[in-house]
Amino acid sequence: MAIRKSVEETLVVAGERDEWLTRCAKGLITAGFKDVQTSTVLGQVTGTYKKFPTNGELAITVVPSAQSGHTQLTLRSTAAVDNVYALFSSPNKKILATAKAGLG
Repeated sequence: MAIRKSVEETLVVAGERDEWLTRCAKGLITAGFKDVQTSTVLGQVTGTYKKFPTNGELAITVVPSAQSGHTQLTLRSTAAVDNVYALFSSPNKKILATAKAGLG
């Protein structure tokens, strides 16, 4: 069984919640994530990232921000950290960076 750790990052962006749910799903697909699923009830977009040597999942929770016309995105990456490749670079940071690049 692999040892897995999570890293979480929060962003506040301009735009409405429903718009960002769609943008997040499209962004993850563009960035190379697989099994991308959107739950409008939970306000969450999930996907898996499998590119050697990085293997993990990402969940983006989308909620309205306290600022009018803004949305808060909470990106949570979970990946295996018990391999030799994780010694050289964090797989969670790579997944987060890939997702943020896909979001633009």
